[in-house]
Amino acid sequence: MKSLKLIKFWTILGLIYVVAIFYLCLKRSEPSIPPFEHFDKILHFSAYFTLTSYFTQIAKLKNLRALILIFFIMGVTIEVLQYFSGYRSFEMLDILANTLGVLAGAFIVGRYCSGIIFKLEKVLNFKDA
Repeated sequence: MKSLKLIKFWTILGLIYVVAIFYLCLKRSEPSIPPFEHFDKILHFSAYFTLTSYFTQIAKLKNLRALILIFFIMGVTIEVLQYFSGYRSFEMLDILANTLGVLAGAFIVGRYCSGIIFKLEKVLNFKDA
């Protein structure tokens, strides 16, 4: 894969997403009634699918295993922090949903949709940064 011209920009954007996940998962919020049981698992899966899909685009392919491990550890860490927060709960199903999102994002985007951000840069005609 060719290198991205705006790799620093894409990396910062991804790190902002990581911070947003931490914030949203650890902030104190009022309990709400979900549309259906386990709706939050879909949210967990989607967040980690998007996260891994995105970073798969900007990371070197040889770093894919490390990326999967880092995001798995991130999901577990957030659940442990929720347990100790006193206002959130630890759920193994959340860890499972996170992990499935990570694996699906790495597999689907890594295998079938690689180069999306590179193509976006090409379409937008970004010059060397």
